[in-house]
Amino acid sequence: MHTPFSRYEGGGRRLLGKPAWGNGSSRRGYGLAVFDRCGTGCVYCGYDMGSAYEAWLNLSIDHVIPGGDGRRLDYPTEWVEDIANLITCCRACNEFLNGYRVTEPAPLTVEEFFTMRDRHFERKREWVLARHAAERSWYDSTRVPPPASTAG
Repeated sequence: MHTPFSRYEGGGRRLLGKPAWGNGSSRRGYGLAVFDRCGTGCVYCGYDMGSAYEAWLNLSIDHVIPGGDGRRLDYPTEWVEDIANLITCCRACNEFLNGYRVTEPAPLTVEEFFTMRDRHFERKREWVLARHAAERSWYDSTRVPPPASTAG
């Protein structure tokens, strides 16, 4: 199984600490530590967000094990908020993942957490690619024509 975590220190199998908050945004704040490790391409769909300003505006961070699920299930906060649980993704993929839920009880060790994180990363990637296919199909079949020009 290939995950983006192989580029992280310790092969993504050790805690790296919570990223510095910075200005509170994923693009110029806490995301910088993630982009240094993960790059600026979406790990789910491959969209390159480092090539132009407009693409850069789509940079986002995903918690592979979502923070809300971690709090609800009493996962150690330091694991869920750690850089080792964060990846680069585009805003579209991040939005597609809003309905994704983790339901397993809290792992007992950080190694079990990383194994679970990797499993959920693969599931999330499959989820996102299926959502992209459905959206593309709808878009291709119902493309709305642009509004008529009002210049004249």
